[in-house]
Amino acid sequence: MRTLHVTIDCSEITTHEEFHEAFASKLRLPGWYGENLDALYDCLTSLPQPTEIDLLHIQCLLDNLHSYGRAALSAILRAEREDPDRLKINAM
Repeated sequence: MRTLHVTIDCSEITTHEEFHEAFASKLRLPGWYGENLDALYDCLTSLPQPTEIDLLHIQCLLDNLHSYGRAALSAILRAEREDPDRLKINAM
């Protein structure tokens, strides 16, 4: 199965809503996606195909969203650890 390669520019994310919109649109998340970190983790651990995500300007995410940005990054990396052959995160 072909790997989906997605790039998300975190410098363009300044709110929780923009964070979830970026992931939902870039990853084509299902309609049941609840736009919270638990739902993001659930979606990332059940993607229909192998996926590689380049997170550009990750420091901007942390600077703009503070503790929510750290929690979001933690959830994303935890999902990668769950199945590293299915999900690869490149934080830049």
